[in-house]
Order: sequence, then structure tokens, then C-alpha cells
Amino acid sequence: MTRQRAFTGYLPLAAKVAFAVATAVLAAACGSSTSPSSSAPSSGTASAGVAQAQAVVARESRATTSFPPPGPPINVRSLRGKSVWYIPLSLSVPVFAISNGTLTTALSRAGLIEHSCSGDASPSTTAACINQAVGAGAGAIVTDAIPVAMAANAFANAESHHIPVLVQDQLPPTSGPGMVQGSGDDRLTYQPLQAANLPRGAAYWTIADSHGKANVMLEPYTDSPSTLSYMDSTTALFKRLCPACALSDQKIGIATASLAASQTSSALLSHPNVNYVLPEYDALDQGVGQGIQQAGFASKVKVATSAGDLPALQAIKAGRISVDAGEDFPYIGWADADEAMRMMLGKPIVPEKPPLRLFTAANVSSLSLTAAAQASGEWYGSGAYTSMFEHLWGLK
Repeated sequence: MTRQRAFTGYLPLAAKVAFAVATAVLAAACGSSTSPSSSAPSSGTASAGVAQAQAVVARESRATTSFPPPGPPINVRSLRGKSVWYIPLSLSVPVFAISNGTLTTALSRAGLIEHSCSGDASPSTTAACINQAVGAGAGAIVTDAIPVAMAANAFANAESHHIPVLVQDQLPPTSGPGMVQGSGDDRLTYQPLQAANLPRGAAYWTIADSHGKANVMLEPYTDSPSTLSYMDSTTALFKRLCPACALSDQKIGIATASLAASQTSSALLSHPNVNYVLPEYDALDQGVGQGIQQAGFASKVKVATSAGDLPALQAIKAGRISVDAGEDFPYIGWADADEAMRMMLGKPIVPEKPPLRLFTAANVSSLSLTAAAQASGEWYGSGAYTSMFEHLWGLK
């Protein structure tokens, strides 16, 4: 008898655009809370926090050149000929298309076949994709930025057929469909990747840039429990490392994207001393930028965001954004392949840590800001991780 799992975010993305889940599932209301928060610091605490932030910024601004294996070696030769289905929230989102392409390459090196099916941000289409994979006898299914609750019956169908499912860019839910012990097992597991560390990267930069004295407007995404959780983690980081920072917040969301400009403008006018605005991910950067302009704050605030999207890096070069914390999307396809094959072999999952990088005017100027360069992963440094994974899988 199939176990009934009780769900949901990284969405992230984002960091990636896991946040786009809101277009299909309204996991939370798009309210706002703009009460400032700060506490009296000791000079020792404040200076130590700034020093830590500066060290992180210096480290994360550099390209990655070494890639330690994420876990113990596995022998994947017995999996030749099997298929893995990749079902993202929407293949029209460029970062998902990039991960899809590198997942295809990684699996082909191991002799596996990749199939993709776009969920199109629709519960019914997502369910149809999962059920199609089940009907085709998939060896494993990788979903990306899709809460289990969005297609709970389809996920249950995969489980009843003993097909491993990797739920990427999401945190395990605390209740409801898809609830697991820890991060899951070889039947259903969650892999949030670097989602929480992306907005935290923007926070580290803000603390360092302001020397511990920022007046910050946080803009958490209400699109899933995970995005809210990631910004809670970012808020906690500010309070720990930057006790002199003043914090306020304005919640925004993809489901109400057209309101991002007015919400941002109104929040800034209510908090005239704000000098840093931190939208959680890049998806709403345009609306946030419009709101900053409408409020007359363009020369008053610095924007720190995350996800590493091409338009955001172009905006850094143009001087409209100060920093963007990005995650190496091409690497993610290889990480997904590693996790999926471990699950198919009945092995424990391992923490996958795609390279992160903080992009600023100092390093963006040396990058090729094109879609092709983004898809290649060259913004993050070496592509030597491909050989690392092939050795890890016993292929070299």
C-alpha cells in the first residue's frame, strides 16, 4: 500500500524562478508589513558583523575554480537506457531551459535518456506531465520549483509506481501532501540547492557596503512558504550581524506583479530614510525599479537582489542595480542528474551546492552579458565540475 505523504519553496530561486509558483498556487496573501526594526549594538558586535560580511563578499565575488564532490562515488552503469523526466514550472523561463539542457548532457554521458515536459505554471498541465512520465515508465522524475500540493494526486501516482521523485528548488513542507522526514528518501526528496543563500548574499553585501549602518527595505516574495522562509533567514542574518541596521519590509508577489511598483513606491514614501532596497529575487526587478523612480528615490537607494538573471546583470552594468547574487544554473543540471541517479540506485541523497557569485560593477564589466554566456556558465568560472561528476559516477 502506498504511503500517503503529508506538503512546499526555494523556489527560489530562484532562485531561479521558483517564486513564479504564485501564478499557479497562491500560497500566501500579498500583504505588507513595514514596521522598522533595529536594536542598540555594541561597537564590538557591529564591527565583527561588518568584518564577517566583508569576508563573505570578498570570497563570493570571485569565480569558482575547484569543485569538491558532493558525496561518495556511485556506479551508474546499471542505469544505462533508463529515462529521467524533467518537469519545471515552465520551460519558457530561461534558467529552467538552461538546467534542462545541461541535465540532458549530464545524463547522456551516463547513458540515460532525458525527457522534458513544461508545467506551464498550471496545476493541470503539471499533473499531466507527471502522469505522462509515470505512463512512460520513467526511471526518475525531477520537478523544478513545483510544490507537491500543486499536483498532489500526480505525485502520489508516481509514488504508487515506485518512481523516485526529486523536488528541486523547494523546502520540505511541515504538513500536508509531500511531507517527509528530514529532506526525504530515495522515493521523494527535496533539494533546495542555494535558494536561501541567494538573498542572504545580497544581505552580506549590504552590511559590508553600508559599514553596518544600512536602512533596509526588504521585499520578501509571498509566492510560497519557502520564499517567505528564505527572507526570514535573511532578516535573522541582518539582526545578528548588523544590529545598527534599520529594517522594514514590503511584501510583493508574482501573482500581483502589476502592484510591485506601487507597493514599492508607497513603502519608500512611508520610510523616507531607506537607502537600500532588497527585492528577494530578480523576477520583479523591473516593477521595483519603477516604484523607486515613482517615489523619487533613484538617487537615494541602492538595489541588492538575487538570482543572477541576465537582465539584472545588464542593469548592474547600467548602474540601476548595485549587486545580484547568482547561482550557476548550468551546474544545476549536473547536480540534478547526480541526485536522480543516486535515488534510482537506492542511495542516500547528498547536499548539492552549485557555485554562487556576487555580481557587482567590479566584476560584471569583465563578463560577456549575453544569453549564450549565461547558458555556458562562464560567469561563475571553470566548467571543470563536469569531469568531477563523471569521475564521481565511475565513467572516467
